[in-house]
Amino acid sequence: MNVFDWLSNMDMPAVDKFNIAEIRFKNGRKEFFRNTDNLNLTTGDAVIVEVPNGHHLGYVSLQGELVRLQMQKKKVANDGEIKKIYRLAHQKDLEKFEEVKKRELPTLYRTREIVRNLKLDMKLSDIEFQADNTKATFF
Repeated sequence: MNVFDWLSNMDMPAVDKFNIAEIRFKNGRKEFFRNTDNLNLTTGDAVIVEVPNGHHLGYVSLQGELVRLQMQKKKVANDGEIKKIYRLAHQKDLEKFEEVKKRELPTLYRTREIVRNLKLDMKLSDIEFQADNTKATFF
């Protein structure tokens, strides 16, 4: 799911280093986050990022100048709307995230049962819990 960084072996101007990274979440969903603390990130690193009402765990999928190109391609503005990367994930964060992920499948089955019992006209395909276990998104 990672993108090959074909600019990685080229010297880039250190003055104008692009401080936004592309972060990958469950099911290949990707978003852009600002590296305001100038963390030393590597593709594949687990990071804790800012999301509405808490934080979430994702993986760095792209960084540097390729992110600038990707943002232009997807027409994403480099403005104050881009949330920040808090820090690299600790082992405790990864363990808690694994515990949270274990709840997804039983919750999916139980929610489908509720949908069926209430005869709702909807198809539930997936559930994603936020890493801090404060929010669940139903797809």
